This record gives sequence, structure tokens and C-alpha cells, in this order.
Amino acid sequence: MRFSEIGTFDVAHQHLAWPWIAVDASRTCMAFATPEATVATRTLTGDELAIGPTFALPIDLRLPTEPDPSTGHRGAEKGIHGLAIASGGARIAVCGNVDGKSVVATMGVDGELVRSRLDVLTQADFVAHAVAFDRSGTRLWISAESGSETAIILVDAATHALHGIVTSAPFPPPAAHELHVHHADDAVLLLAACGQDGTFARIAGWSDGPPIAVPTALDGGAESAGLVGFSADGARVHLVESDVLRTHAWPGLEELSSVELADDFVSSYSGAVLGHRILVDGQDADTEDEDAVMEFDRTAIRGHVVSPPVPSGMWVGRIGSDAIVTVESKGEPARARVFRIPAPPS
Repeated sequence: MRFSEIGTFDVAHQHLAWPWIAVDASRTCMAFATPEATVATRTLTGDELAIGPTFALPIDLRLPTEPDPSTGHRGAEKGIHGLAIASGGARIAVCGNVDGKSVVATMGVDGELVRSRLDVLTQADFVAHAVAFDRSGTRLWISAESGSETAIILVDAATHALHGIVTSAPFPPPAAHELHVHHADDAVLLLAACGQDGTFARIAGWSDGPPIAVPTALDGGAESAGLVGFSADGARVHLVESDVLRTHAWPGLEELSSVELADDFVSSYSGAVLGHRILVDGQDADTEDEDAVMEFDRTAIRGHVVSPPVPSGMWVGRIGSDAIVTVESKGEPARARVFRIPAPPS
């Protein structure tokens, strides 16, 4: 396997919640904060990483300077802690804290289009942790929590008119929220990493009415795991633990298969699905500082460790049909790289 670097850029991430780079639902556009208090964008077209529009952040919605001292996590500190980009790259959305209140804002290249306080929007004391545009770019999914429940909120991206709220039991704190928009269904997967309590899932979907909850086998939690990706046909979800790759049915997340990773491999709870290839990012278990990658075929059972060299850094996930995005774990700003991974000869 050959990883060919096709572009780099620097990402400012001071206390911003992971992932520091937002990728749109079509997996072609990226958005990231810069040291100049802007959000820059990149679009992948073939082998070219093109510079897209830049969005100015308002002074009260810039990167936070301190984590919340009560939890050590995002949510209560001033500034943004969630970022999203619409398909096509013409709009972004951020969630954050202004004057002690959780807010969501949609922005165009000429400035803010609309801003809403979450407590006014929902009539409840929710704190937004993550935001994502839906497949069409016309709606926003917002993941939020209060002291007593978790919420997935769906609003119009241009007006913030409320389409509906799906609530469920709270996660064990502190919970790191990640929203993953399904590429074939009008639905979103929320994964919450809750430290030693494991990883919890929530799924919400909609058709012609308000969003509804989709019960899953992981609503009550499971081993700590991260998303590798949805299968090409959208029927399966691949999650990786430290030493096991598990495949779940969509949308109920019932387990379909599992396979132990190589003896000398420990995952970084991330990866990417490129067509029928499943890539898991990790490290050499003996050295603990040497990057490693495992590749599985469409069965998600047969796999092998990829011969080096492999990309360093943390994997954000897939961009385009045959590329991945990585970002260094250290440095402010941190260096991000895009690697193309051509298909093997047939």
C-alpha cells in the first residue's frame, strides 16, 4: 500500500473538542480554525487540495483559552467547541459558549447569518457539545446535554427554526460527543466517549416530520471504541476498540462480527473506510510510539498489518473516495496532512 501526500495545512485547536477538522457530509470539504481567528476551508478535487472560502469568527466565538475547570472538558468555557461545514463549503456552523449561555451560529462568507441561544431555542437548559450539517446542508444536527438528559436537536440551518428534539438518558460525565451523518439515510449517529465507562451511542433520523429516536444495541454503552466508518452500502458500521474491530448493523447497531487485531498492534480508536477497504489506525504495541495501520477486506474479518511507511498523527477520517486526513497530536497550530491511497491493482 502506498500513501502519497497531496497537501498540508496548519490547524489551530486550543482546547477545541476533537475532531479539530470538520468534514462535510459528502466527504469533499474540510473546515478548521486558524491562528488568525478565522475558519479556513479546503476542498479535495482529484489530486488537488484547493483553498476554499475563509470565514471570520466573531470575537465572542473564537477558540477557548481555558478548559472548564469543573470538568476538564468542553462545554462551559467561553468560545467555540464544535465546528461543522455544509456540503459545497459555502456555510459553516459553530457551537460554543457566550456569557455563560450555550449558543449555535450559522455563518456565511460575509458574516453571521443567524445565532441562537440553545436554552431559548429548546426551552431547556442544554449545553451544545457538537454540531453537524445534514446531507443536504439545509439542516443542523446539534448534540447537547443537560444535567438530566441528552438531546439530539434538529434545526433549519438558515433560520434555526426548530424541527424537533430527541431526548434520552444522560451519559456518564465527562462525555466527548461526535456526530456522524449517515451518507445514505437522513440520520445521524452520536458517539459519546465516556472514559472508563466506555462508549455510548444514540441515533436520530427523520423523514417528513420531526426527528425520532432509533433504539440501538449500544444505547446502554459498550467497550471504549471509535468510528472507523460506515460501509460503502451504508448497511454496516465499523467501530474499533483498542484490540478488536467490530461490525454492527445499521441502524440498530446489533453486532454482526468481531475480530481481534494483530498481536503487536493497538488501535488509536480511528480509521477510514475506502470503498471495500477498511483501514484501522494504530501503533506498534511493543514500541508504543511507532505508527501502524491494519487493512481489512469487505468481510471486516480478514486483515493484515500494512508494511511501513505509514502516515503519522491522528486520523480524522476519509476525504474524497481514496484519501485520508491526519493531524499531528502535538503543536499549536498542528500540522494536518492529506494522503491519497490508490486502489491496489486488480
